[in-house]
Amino acid sequence: MKDKNILICVGIIIYIAMSGIDRFVYHIPNIIYIPVAILGIALILIGFFKDKFKQENFDL
Repeated sequence: MKDKNILICVGIIIYIAMSGIDRFVYHIPNIIYIPVAILGIALILIGFFKDKFKQENFDL
């Protein structure tokens, strides 16, 4: 459960930080923004699905 929360939190922080910096501070070039944003989204999804698969294995 704790691993899931850490992955989701890190993903959200990366995504929000990149979006905030790009919008309000400095325009980040797409060559940097897109891979980092995809990494943040991937961490969120991995954290979400990691918990789902652990719950299914315990139900068996």
